[in-house]
Amino acid sequence: MEKVTMMIKARRLFKDTGDLPTLPAIVSKVVAMLDDQEASPDDIADLMLSDQVLAARVIRVVNSPLYRASNSIMSVKRALIFLGFKSVREMILTSYFVDGFKRKEQPFDMKIFWIHSFSVGAISRRIARQVNYPDTEKAYLVGILHDIGKVFLGHYCKDEYGRMLASIKNTSNTTYESEYEHFGTTHCEVGLCLAQRWNFPPVYCDVISYHHSSDMATEDPLLTAMVALADFYCLSHVNSNSVAQASIPGSSEESAWKIFTQLVPDQNASSLEHFLSDLDEEYEAISQEVDVLFNTMTT
Repeated sequence: MEKVTMMIKARRLFKDTGDLPTLPAIVSKVVAMLDDQEASPDDIADLMLSDQVLAARVIRVVNSPLYRASNSIMSVKRALIFLGFKSVREMILTSYFVDGFKRKEQPFDMKIFWIHSFSVGAISRRIARQVNYPDTEKAYLVGILHDIGKVFLGHYCKDEYGRMLASIKNTSNTTYESEYEHFGTTHCEVGLCLAQRWNFPPVYCDVISYHHSSDMATEDPLLTAMVALADFYCLSHVNSNSVAQASIPGSSEESAWKIFTQLVPDQNASSLEHFLSDLDEEYEAISQEVDVLFNTMTT
């Protein structure tokens, strides 16, 4: 019942908002085609070329240091083949989301926010590979998008959200807990509203909605738990005074860990702390990748 009440309050926040960023119709069509196993590179390339902004964006990113192509790629079809459909889907959705909100004022440091989001995506993908999850790019994308509700609250409820953040500065309170106290809802429910507005797939919506309550996830509990664990890991590696508050493992993380160990019973870590410490081995390399991604997606 509480979740229902929180969703009602989240939808009320959307009611009087007239300038929400929207995903262009052509982008929705391209993303749907990229998910279609019967679609051909020629058909997808033709559709993408009908929007020069979209085509140029894909060409720019595929030639960035992020993907390290040995030679310049100037053909949309070649970009599709080089990257693969799943990577192009991830790139398009991420870049349009970043673009939709990067000019909107926020009461928090957007660079820290994006670096956290990209880091969660990278760590989620790393965990997914470790447990042989079948779609590592999905884990990467939904990891990046898990906190989209924060950018809505930060912009459309700027003053109140700013006061909320100020009230928890130098404390152990998390933004999730404080959002509930101040708004009666959180970035999870608001993020779900935004994801539904953008016609995200049901599994993306589920992870965005339940990454702080993995035990309630229904579409893909393992994916939700992986993102929740990646989120906590990354929170512990940033400035605690930022929008992403660090904390010791709480009920949310313990719930995610329980689900993770139930669904991946043969994983090697003996405890949550052991599992998180194992991620340190790749964190420096992931941080370098995130820096490149941040500069590519936000310029």
